[in-house]
Formats: sequence, C-alpha cells, structure tokens
Amino acid sequence: MVQATLASVRQYLPEVPICLVADGEVDVSALEAEYDLIVLRVSELPSLAMREFSGSFHAKQVVMWEGPFERFVWLDSDAIVWGDFLEQIRNDLDFQILWSEISIPEESIEAPGWLRHYYFDLDRLLQIDPEFKWQGLPYFSAGVFAARRNAISFDRYLEIKELSDRNPGLFAFGDMGILNYLVHSLSQKGEIKSGMTDLQHIWMHHGTEEFESDCVHCGWRFPEKVARPRIGHFCGRKPRLFDRHAYSRPFTIARLEHYRRSRGELGAWFAVIKEEVRILGQKVRGRMERFRK
Repeated sequence: MVQATLASVRQYLPEVPICLVADGEVDVSALEAEYDLIVLRVSELPSLAMREFSGSFHAKQVVMWEGPFERFVWLDSDAIVWGDFLEQIRNDLDFQILWSEISIPEESIEAPGWLRHYYFDLDRLLQIDPEFKWQGLPYFSAGVFAARRNAISFDRYLEIKELSDRNPGLFAFGDMGILNYLVHSLSQKGEIKSGMTDLQHIWMHHGTEEFESDCVHCGWRFPEKVARPRIGHFCGRKPRLFDRHAYSRPFTIARLEHYRRSRGELGAWFAVIKEEVRILGQKVRGRMERFRK
C-alpha cells in the first residue's frame, strides 16, 4: 500500500522530501531508489525504549523524535495525497489536527459510546486527570496529522504509554487514544498550540462524491486539477479492487501510477490485479483453515 502513498506524494508534491518509517526487516531498497527516500528504521534507533515500539502502533510515532524534518505531515500507508494542500499546513502550530468537525458538542454531558471504543475510557481517565475537558474537541485519526518535531516530548509520551500498559482498556487503538489525549490535554494546559484544518477525507464518513467529481474526466489516472486538495485516508475497510464493499478508485489510481513508472499501462494493470489475486487467495486459505478448526 505504501507504493500508492509514495506515488501520490510525487504526483502532487514532487519537491517535498519523504521519510519512510520502516518497522521490521522489510526490504525497501527499491522504493528508496525510486522515490529518493530517507529511510528511518525503528530497529536502528539509538533509544532502546523507542526500538521496543517495533511491531506496535507506536512505532510510527518515532518520527516525532527521530525524524529528519522540523515539521512534517504524517501519512499512514492507507492514505494518499490528493492535490497540493501545502498552503494549508500551518507553521504557527505545534500540532495540526487534520479533520473536518468538532466530534462532541461543547454542551455534552454524556460521552458517546465510540469515545471508549476508539480513544479512551473517559470515566477511568477522569480519575487520573480530573481537569481534562473532553467536550468540544475534534477527535482525530492517528493515521494523518501534521506536527512539529518534539511537539510532544518522548518522556511524556512514554509516561502515558506505560500508564496505558498498566491499565489495559484505558486507551484504545494503540497510539490513537494516547495521541488524542496528549494533544488535547497539553493544548488545554497551554504547553502546546494545536488547531484543526479540514484536510482529511475518509470516504466512509464524508462520502465518495468529491472523489468521483474529481475523477470524471481522468479515467484511471490522477486528475490534473483537484477541486479541494486534501488527503484521502482509506482506513477501515481497505481499498481493495475486488472488494465490492470498499471504495477504492482514488487509491487504485495511485497504485497504478506507481507501476506505470516502470511497467507502462498494461504492466501496471497486470501488477495490481496480480496483487489482488494474491490477497484474495490468502483470504480464502485463511477462511478454509478456520473452517477446518
């Protein structure tokens, strides 16, 4: 999936340097050469505590402390760049939440059920931090954001992670609950400056109409002009071409563009379909194994 992410960055932000966080022994040499990457390997970090993040959601956060850029936009590998949005990245903020709305109204008295599922157990958290104000906030995905390096200190992050480890169920989804709590609580205490910008499009929440409008005249290629530049984040149901329940067109365009760079049009389609067949085969084998048990 990261091939699509990289192809989209080079399409719309050709001069922007890219750091790829590699967790594990995966070979990324071909991508490094193709996209002129800076590779940051979690296993080679000087801090033992950071190296121990390997294999977890926390591994990607090392870019905040060991990354090569003073300011950066983080993209998970299920996200693609959709137009040049750099003018909307703010240098006056320590942390920029890329989301479209306030998630819980200011006047709310009871927390919605999704808060515990995706972020944290509010009742338990308020026992630890009774001054934390949870209403009137944009709760965000940890897969797409912009930040200043060391905006949140490693010591502070590690403190909350260890608190989470000692209290299973306090924070949800690995780093997502922790990051949301830290960004919002530190902002409320005046220790960092954060803000929200509508730059992330999740089709399961925002719909597909904008993407489809951009793609009207471009077939299976990146549109030259995007009405509203943003980041397309395909979290949740992954953008597989053969999954009739998933929306995948923009992501498939990015996948094809990666292969077009070296294989041409027919070779790109063949490579993507080959990947899909392999993934489909893995799913079928997995289901058969579960059925046998």
